[in-house]
Amino acid sequence: MKPVMPANPAKPAKPAGEGKAVRICRTVLGVAGVGLAGYGLLGLPTQLGPPQLLGLLVWMAVAVLLHDGVIVPVSTVTGAGLTRVGSGLRPASGAVLRGALMTGTVVTVIAGILLKAQSVARNTSALEGDYATHLLWFWVVLSGVAAVLVYGIERAGSGRGERKQKTRP
Repeated sequence: MKPVMPANPAKPAKPAGEGKAVRICRTVLGVAGVGLAGYGLLGLPTQLGPPQLLGLLVWMAVAVLLHDGVIVPVSTVTGAGLTRVGSGLRPASGAVLRGALMTGTVVTVIAGILLKAQSVARNTSALEGDYATHLLWFWVVLSGVAAVLVYGIERAGSGRGERKQKTRP
């Protein structure tokens, strides 16, 4: 089957979804976002005093540093490691592994916050769950479900003549 060439080869065809309606929608959403951000920023001085504004700015700076200095490098290295370890797996199996790891990480961070709060709480009835044991069981179940899914995906595709994903020639 011969590919269809555009009428004017000097002018490339527009990608799907780049019509006038999409541009208008993007412009409206962009203007609304900038307007809401401006409204929020202009309202800060009327809602917060100078010490609170300074504290907010410090908190935001630390959040950016934590994100760019810790979270991004760790997730990049982890993603590269998962790609290398799972290079013999099908793409769907790799997606299951990445999703399970991401879910487990988020739940572990939340449980860590609860464990810390539980250790310093003055009122023991406020945080009375056994978060450490529940976190352990969560990881056991998550690992089991991910393993069963990966096994099922790999087994289902093995008889179809599909090739496994390769990362190197």
